Amino acid sequence: MDRRTVIAALAGCGFGLVASAQAPGRTYRVGYLGYTASNTAYDERMLAALRQGLRELGFVEGRNLVIEWRYAEGKVERYPELAAELVRLKTDVALLGSSPAARAVMAASPGLPIAVFALGDPVKLGLASGLARPGGQLTGVVKFGDELEPKSLELLKVAVPNATKVAYAHCSSCMAAAGGSASGVSAALDRRAAAAHRLGMKMLALDVNARADFEAAAAIVRRERPDALLLGETPVNVALTTEWVALANAQRLPMMVGRRGTGALMSYSTDYVAVFRRAAEYVARILNGADPAQLPIEQPTRFELVIDLRTARAIGLTIPRELLLRADEVIE
Repeated sequence: MDRRTVIAALAGCGFGLVASAQAPGRTYRVGYLGYTASNTAYDERMLAALRQGLRELGFVEGRNLVIEWRYAEGKVERYPELAAELVRLKTDVALLGSSPAARAVMAASPGLPIAVFALGDPVKLGLASGLARPGGQLTGVVKFGDELEPKSLELLKVAVPNATKVAYAHCSSCMAAAGGSASGVSAALDRRAAAAHRLGMKMLALDVNARADFEAAAAIVRRERPDALLLGETPVNVALTTEWVALANAQRLPMMVGRRGTGALMSYSTDYVAVFRRAAEYVARILNGADPAQLPIEQPTRFELVIDLRTARAIGLTIPRELLLRADEVIE
């Protein structure tokens, strides 16, 4: 189903209006299940948008709302125990951003509603029957990496016109945990390599499945000396943001990332502040009694290109004017 159909379905059910139906005197409990705790100012803005959105809809921490924050500390295998803990705490809704976390919650409780803010295609992953009518316990806002990363490659090529080799840091175990088969993971990499080839670049794949893999990947970057680096927006890479930025700057390597506010040269991503505000609306509707099976799943409609000229100067790169004009924000 295309985005226009989903938007029409949203309008038809009046999703933009969240009725206030809180039970007097009741305290609601939301379980937040994340990979790692926030590590940038932008992460804090995202969580602030979530809190503000809930507050505007009548759910206020310390008054009628408790948010149980749980993080896997970079270990996907911890999701089942954390999901079970959220169930024991009798949370009313789980809020999360990855398919492994969603599967863990579903296994722990087939009845606990789930609101999501950043996982892949839930239909392809078997987590929902459809976008307009999810038909299960999961709904929210999802993302599609196959759409964003080719665009990120294109923007990176505009920034570095002479680039002929681009390193791509991905996570094959993350893809597999998200429900992808070995052949599916290979096909996904082939699509990205083909996108790079169309732009006149050869792709150097870096498989980073855990923090322990970073040094080996960094050694390959130092040895192969690619012209640019594309950081896949995986939980592992998000946790390693500081290390990747330090490596890129030390190697004077232009890097594109999937989340702004990291100090990388460029970021092209969903507007996550807007997504978290939208996630707050999903949470509020569920707390007010809505059935997630009937709440249409959305795809983001707002994307941001941010260019950090401070980093460009530090690595000795001049950003073409045409790209600066396309940016949503240029950091001087």
